[in-house]
Amino acid sequence: MIKSYTYSAFGLIISSEFECPELITSSGEPDVSVRFGAAPLSLMNPLFSGVRFQTSGQEFLLTVDKIARYYVENGNSITIDVSPNAEIEEVRLFLLGSAFGALIHQRGLLPFHGSSVKIGASAIILSGVSGAGKSTLAAAFRKKGYQILSDDISVISFSNDGLPIVHPGYPQMKLWTDSIQKLGDDPSSYSQIRKRIEKHNIPIVQSYWNQPLPLNKIFIINSSNLGELKVESIKGIEKFSMLKTHTYRANFVAGEQMHTKHFKSFESIAKHIDVCRLTRPSGNFLFDELINIILDNLNG
Repeated sequence: MIKSYTYSAFGLIISSEFECPELITSSGEPDVSVRFGAAPLSLMNPLFSGVRFQTSGQEFLLTVDKIARYYVENGNSITIDVSPNAEIEEVRLFLLGSAFGALIHQRGLLPFHGSSVKIGASAIILSGVSGAGKSTLAAAFRKKGYQILSDDISVISFSNDGLPIVHPGYPQMKLWTDSIQKLGDDPSSYSQIRKRIEKHNIPIVQSYWNQPLPLNKIFIINSSNLGELKVESIKGIEKFSMLKTHTYRANFVAGEQMHTKHFKSFESIAKHIDVCRLTRPSGNFLFDELINIILDNLNG
C-alpha cells in the first residue's frame, strides 16, 4: 500500500504520495492529489505551447529536463514522471512553483507573483519584476516582527461580494545570497534551492501566518536610477495592465473560460483594491525607509 501524506497550501488540502517537508501537515478530504506516474510526452490538442510547457486549459504539461514531467489536470491532480537520477528536492521545487501555478489557474483562483505580509488584520502583496526585491522586502518586514503568508506566489480568491482574499502558501522563503547578506544573516546557514544556484531556502515557521486574510493593497516595486523613494497610486488601464503583468505564470492561461475568469478577477481587484507603484533607488535597498513609506501609505 502506497503511503499518503496530507498537507495544506494555497487554501487547498493536498494528498501526496511523497513527503514534502516544505508544506504544513494537515487533515481532511483532499482537494488535490499529487502522485508519481507516467505523464504524456505531449498533449493531444494544446491551445498554447511555450518553451517547456503545453496547455489546453484543464490539461497542462510541464517538462523540466533531467528532473521531471508534470501533468496537471482539472485543478485537482498532478502526476509527476520523474527523470532518472533526478534530485527529489528539485522535483519538489518545480512542483511547488510552476506545476501548482498551473493547478491554481485551473481552479479559477488567481496566483499573483508576489510575497504577502500580514499587517494588522489584512495582508499586502509586494510584487515586481524578477530582481525587484519583493522577497527581500518581505524578509525585511519579517525581521521587524511581521508575519508572512506566502513568498513568491500569493494566491487570491474572492468573497461573494467580490472582495479579494489572500491565502497562505507554506512556511518558507527563497532568498539570493546577497539579499541574505544585506539582511545581516549568513547564507551558509541555509540550503541552496538548486546546486550551482546562489538562492537559499529560508524556513519561517515561527513568523508564518497560516490563515486567509482580506487583501488591503498591492505594491509594485520599481527601481530608479534617480535615487527616488516614493509611493504613487496606479489608475485606470495601467492598473488593470499591472495586475495582468504580475500574475504568476499568466502565459499558462488558455481557453475562453479561463481567460474570462481571470478578466473578472482583475476587475474585482481593480474595483476594490488600491495598486501602488513603490519606487526605490536602484543599487541601494533602504529597508527601514521602504517599510516606513509603506506603513505611512497604509495609515494615510
